Amino acid sequence: MHELKRTGWVERGVENPESVKEHTESLVALAMELSELLTEEERDGLIEMLEVHDWPEAIHGDEVILELNPDDRKVLKDVKFENEKNALQKICSDLPNGEEIMGLWLRFETSDDPASVFGRQLDKYQAVEKALEFEEDQGIELFDEFLTYSINFIHHPVLLERIEALKSRWVSKKVRTSSHKLSQ
Repeated sequence: MHELKRTGWVERGVENPESVKEHTESLVALAMELSELLTEEERDGLIEMLEVHDWPEAIHGDEVILELNPDDRKVLKDVKFENEKNALQKICSDLPNGEEIMGLWLRFETSDDPASVFGRQLDKYQAVEKALEFEEDQGIELFDEFLTYSINFIHHPVLLERIEALKSRWVSKKVRTSSHKLSQ
């Protein structure tokens, strides 16, 4: 997973794009940072889910679905779900804790409890945060695109507050850049 680069960054020409492993590590760090929002049991479950949520990508690859039309998006998501489920079943078939891993992945994918819902929103938030980081470091305009897409899926008040802080940082940087260009 360390060698598998995240598709969204590769497609946009990001130098040294984040790997799936780095993404997972970042999500776990965010979950630990925000752990006071969850019970200990929810936090532990969340971290376990985050650690396995991208395992299918080892076989299936990092597929990105950007479709916003709800009907089309659902069809694409259903196909992706089946492909990833089949990939993870292959991975887990010889593992002693394969059923547990499969259960954690399904829990994350179905988002039917507070920890898994938060985990999926955290996954979207992390991409927005990373987009701003890459935009600031490499000058590739990414933040607005990732924010526009991801904001539809982020509802947790703390994550929305953090999004607002990222937006303020982005706007401030845009204003400074524009002012600098005007003064030249």
